[in-house]
Amino acid sequence: MSNAPAANTPVTPKAPWVLRHLSIMTLAEGTTLIALVLIAVPLKYWAGLPIAVKILGPIHGAFFVWAVSIIILAAIQKHLSIGKAAQVFIAALIPFGGLWSHRLIDREIALKTPKKS
Repeated sequence: MSNAPAANTPVTPKAPWVLRHLSIMTLAEGTTLIALVLIAVPLKYWAGLPIAVKILGPIHGAFFVWAVSIIILAAIQKHLSIGKAAQVFIAALIPFGGLWSHRLIDREIALKTPKKS
């Protein structure tokens, strides 16, 4: 038996996986940055609990490196223009920028996903 869909089964077109992955990564990276800036750092300096930054800092760092590598991959594969890739990178440095870049990537996904007839 073959795993291929039957001839009369419509195949739903999808956006490139790298853009779908980047959309999720911008939310994850942005969320960890917000948590670091708004929760962990105040806990460190106002409550004397540096453990929050020690835990959340490396988690955010890993998400940041992962997101930047996906941004570079999307640009290399020409799913994002250099300008939009730069915008997403700069947004990753700003709290709440991940939410903005998530919307930008979702618009790119909508443009690159073929419409159903």
